[in-house]
Amino acid sequence: MWHELENWRNNLKYTSTLPIFIGYEEREHDAYEVCKFSIEYQNNRRKETGMWAWDDHPDIVQLRSKSIPEYNRNHGEPQSTDFTFTRFWVPYMCDFSGFSMFVDCDFLFLSSPYELVNEIDTDKAVSVVKHPEYIPLGDIKMDGIAQHKSFRKNWASLMIFNNEHPKNQILKPDYLNDHLPGLDFHHLNWLEDEDIGSLPMEWNCLDQYYHLIDPKAIHYTEGGPWFIDMQAEKTHPFHNTRYGQEWVKYKDRFDAAGGSLQHHTTDV
Repeated sequence: MWHELENWRNNLKYTSTLPIFIGYEEREHDAYEVCKFSIEYQNNRRKETGMWAWDDHPDIVQLRSKSIPEYNRNHGEPQSTDFTFTRFWVPYMCDFSGFSMFVDCDFLFLSSPYELVNEIDTDKAVSVVKHPEYIPLGDIKMDGIAQHKSFRKNWASLMIFNNEHPKNQILKPDYLNDHLPGLDFHHLNWLEDEDIGSLPMEWNCLDQYYHLIDPKAIHYTEGGPWFIDMQAEKTHPFHNTRYGQEWVKYKDRFDAAGGSLQHHTTDV
């Protein structure tokens, strides 16, 4: 079920066990559409094969800062995407009820994310893939912003929130808008180590760092085939790796199902 967020505080009622919020960035519209489609595709595939599935119509929410009336964070901090900080609003947007999931738009799901319900430790405030410390390949991100080589890098790119957990009650507008530094959020510093649950590594497979035989979700941390220059440059690694071709395969499925990608021109 699709939800517009203009009146979310009054009208947003989730029917699924695990509403999924996908961070939206206009210049990565294609990535968002394929990410959303991959979730729907995997859920439908499980139903068609007689496997267990959580929802006939999963709640997928396009997460945009302009759709959150209370959002006014403006501290001059570098933000590589529109959802750099909005992701931490998810428990508040769910009225601190139940569980919810946030994921960056540059993900591709090869299994249904609803399988993750079986991986949640319900005593934890947040569950994430705890990547071991690693050094990003370059000093500059794909969008020209300086690359932070920080503690808990990419842990917050896929999170399952226990919205009702006492430690998450701090995630309200005043704190979310005003707390500095912003990296505290990405380091999950409102929590203690024991409040953070672990998810299996295959649910956040960093494209240029891991070479898993059977990843369940690929995270294109160095950009992806949706960028124009990567589509045009056939020698780019994305056209020569399994993970790049996986994204193209799902894009083709999306087109065949009647979707149409906008193909924004983007400088990487």
